[in-house]
Amino acid sequence: MKISVKAALLSAFVCPGAGHFYLKQRATGNIILVTAVAAISYLCWHAYQKAQLISEKIINGEIPLQLDAIYSAVTQAPAGNEALWINIATAAFVLSWLFGVADSYRLGRQQDKK
Repeated sequence: MKISVKAALLSAFVCPGAGHFYLKQRATGNIILVTAVAAISYLCWHAYQKAQLISEKIINGEIPLQLDAIYSAVTQAPAGNEALWINIATAAFVLSWLFGVADSYRLGRQQDKK
């Protein structure tokens, strides 16, 4: 298997930046990895906060203990700055992953030619 394909597959299926680490491009790999981890950490933190808020409302009786009421609270779209930051984090995660795959393939192609 060519180096370029192996690097792209590592970035695509293992974690963002893995292909760069395989190609010994540690600085770029770290930037991609840190961006992806920061974005996914923010998204997980936000999901945890929303779950905590919904569970507190259930305990306080603000939301009845019925599946449709809980489902409605869970699927309620965020608004304002909250939605903006969620969209930014999602975009950062997806773009870092796609950039990692494409760039590791590009760098691997350069090494294949040598």
